Amino acid sequence: MLINILVLLVLFFAAHRWLEPTEAGRQMLFWIDIVVPVVSVGLFVLAAYFWHKNEAFRIAVDDTRFEIVEPLFTGASFSVPVSDIVEIRQIHQKMSDHNVILMRMKSGEKHQITMNRSFDRRKLYAALAGVNPAIQLPEHPLRFKQV
Repeated sequence: MLINILVLLVLFFAAHRWLEPTEAGRQMLFWIDIVVPVVSVGLFVLAAYFWHKNEAFRIAVDDTRFEIVEPLFTGASFSVPVSDIVEIRQIHQKMSDHNVILMRMKSGEKHQITMNRSFDRRKLYAALAGVNPAIQLPEHPLRFKQV
């Protein structure tokens, strides 16, 4: 986020240096002078909050449990018994051009495995298959089935 603030400030100074002194240019600078400081302060406050909170995204698989801890979106965090997992599907929703990874449980309950974080799906699927070989996993961790 701090890099975003620096890029924003570079663009701010570039706009002041190279925008033509026409009426449209003055209008643009008026709004730039309002928006850039507000956005910069907002990004800085958000960066300070994340630095202070200092929690980490975590995916863990052990002999009995599969757990995802998502510190920013606590509703996306869950912990389930590995023995209750039936299937993991990777779906590409064609209409919305959106990828989803869904995990289906024996009870019929579904959990969405986060797409907002970077993690190695190949390692995750190998760990799950090692603990419970009965889980139906995607054929390839990088391919999504279109629906």
